[in-house]
Amino acid sequence: MGRERLKNISAENPEPSNDPFETAIFSAELGECPSIDLHGLDVNLALDGLDRFLHHELMQGADVIKIIHGRGEQILHRKVHEWLERQKQADLVALFRDSQDPKQMNAVTFAALHRLK
Repeated sequence: MGRERLKNISAENPEPSNDPFETAIFSAELGECPSIDLHGLDVNLALDGLDRFLHHELMQGADVIKIIHGRGEQILHRKVHEWLERQKQADLVALFRDSQDPKQMNAVTFAALHRLK
């Protein structure tokens, strides 16, 4: 029964990438990481809070953060991703993607951070 379950899990979920940032996000999805809940907030307020949170977690040495933005009309989801793309260009964020958990898809984004040296 254990092997059957492992076979089904690996058939549903491909093996994690060799990319260390993707591996960090994959691990965070299975465990815990610092998170911020933005859903229901005005876009400007949410992005301001996210900016402070990201910089705080960078200073704390976090590898990955979890951003809960909710589904709604996907406005906050889109704005958070646009903001994360700018942080990626500024070398603060290495990689970001939506959660792969069916319960969290399009409502939660994970971001792997470039650690401060």
